[in-house]
Amino acid sequence: MKKTLLLTAFAFIAILGANAQKTVWNLGGDPTVATNGSAAWAINTGLANGSSTTYGGTETINGLTITTGMISTTSLCGIVSASPKSYTSPTTSIAYVFANKFLLNGAGYSGGANTDATPLVFMPTQKYASFNVSGNSTIYMIGVTGSNGSARNAFVTDGTKLIGTVNFPSSNADLFEGTINYTGPATKLYLFFNASIALNYLSATSVVLTGVNQVLTDKGVTFNGTEILNKNGLSLEVYSVLGKKVASSTTSIPTANFQKGVYIVRVSGMNDSLKICI
Repeated sequence: MKKTLLLTAFAFIAILGANAQKTVWNLGGDPTVATNGSAAWAINTGLANGSSTTYGGTETINGLTITTGMISTTSLCGIVSASPKSYTSPTTSIAYVFANKFLLNGAGYSGGANTDATPLVFMPTQKYASFNVSGNSTIYMIGVTGSNGSARNAFVTDGTKLIGTVNFPSSNADLFEGTINYTGPATKLYLFFNASIALNYLSATSVVLTGVNQVLTDKGVTFNGTEILNKNGLSLEVYSVLGKKVASSTTSIPTANFQKGVYIVRVSGMNDSLKICI
């Protein structure tokens, strides 16, 4: 069944057409990455800082927002400092030469500890980064634990649930890479730690649907924002872009209970289709 759904998903992507949008944050200043269009981040003692009376300092660079949150100016956030390291990815064989490291400089919530396997909160309150994705995405990072002898976790959430975790091993001598996959509609994702981790590289790659055959509109099938109208009583099937059938009917189909996202409406046994966004 899982294989069938996967094949169906690939079939839909073929119908729709897709491309990948990749955003790279060259936190460690690798010159090769910079040559490919990702500017190196300059050394800075703190990109986003609060004060003893006013919290919530923020700064956005190339779509990555650094938020100080509930900390004072004495606890800096978004530090870029010199820390030369080399790293060759075992999965892509890409060789990096980093000049700097980037620090959110602590846990993303009060009371964070190395032993937190999951975050105490899903919406971080301090020392976190956030960015928008257009849909299903792969988040990739290179970095190192901030303490020799203590493994630490990087968390990605959508503000309401944990999307994934990268565990950085208990040695700050060598860099480590990790990947987190997000499946869902366009949203904002949050990156934070259970304790300080130094990052050198961060990227988010989203698959973006680009087109669809809209011939069903000629057969009396339209979408008014709340209901798929089926004027001629066709045998309709509605699928998510991952290939899961979410509804079928020979009458109009209400969409009030659908999760936000992109859906494909098809006529049973035919290739005609209609893309709708909820």
